[in-house]
Amino acid sequence: MNVVNTQVAYILHKRAFRETSSILEVFTKDYGRVSLMSRGSRGVRSKIAGNLLLFTPLVISWQGKGSLPYLKSIERADIKAPVLKSKSLLSALYVNELLMYLLHKDDVQEAVFERYHHCLYALENKLTIEITLRQFEIKLLELLGFGLNVDVEADTGDEIKANEVYSYFLEHGPVRNSVATNANVPQLSGSCLQALSAEQFQKIAENPQCLAELKYLMRFLINHHLGNKKLKSRELFRPATR
Repeated sequence: MNVVNTQVAYILHKRAFRETSSILEVFTKDYGRVSLMSRGSRGVRSKIAGNLLLFTPLVISWQGKGSLPYLKSIERADIKAPVLKSKSLLSALYVNELLMYLLHKDDVQEAVFERYHHCLYALENKLTIEITLRQFEIKLLELLGFGLNVDVEADTGDEIKANEVYSYFLEHGPVRNSVATNANVPQLSGSCLQALSAEQFQKIAENPQCLAELKYLMRFLINHHLGNKKLKSRELFRPATR
């Protein structure tokens, strides 16, 4: 029987199973996303229920073969969990959903794990939530092989010009607007593309227009990669006029 000990992990999602158990979707540094059976964790006498927390660094062990091994042990890691409230909490739920849908099970993604870890703590700052989410989305797509082309004009290979406006086409990149384009295609200023290429995220955060353009672009790209899957966390943002 396979045994995996002392893995640093986060719980991405949990759901009830039968009367007292749970099924956990965990993201680990060394094994990627893993599904685990947590036996008796919802029972009155459960000693681990208090540790089955989202957004909390954990150390876990599991045992068993097949697609659903069982949780052997779980405890909180020796690091303070991020304090996430209100929009910060909703944003963290959104990030978890992205990982649930875009990560394949048992696919090791150590760099994504590190980005996720730092993203959760960055989300504590309510003033920088928008740019924190955009940075995570961009890097996530890049690490999964879907990186943005923002360095040159896609049709010609010419350098991006700050005073021009570009349409961003899926799996192609930015094309300079010379004629009317489809309104559904994201439009970005050349200066915003230049800032993206140089990873000048502070500059983007300080420019409301550029930040809005980037938000629309990332939603456009993520929706494409999600296919027919819908993010429930986006519905939670509606009352906050997200």
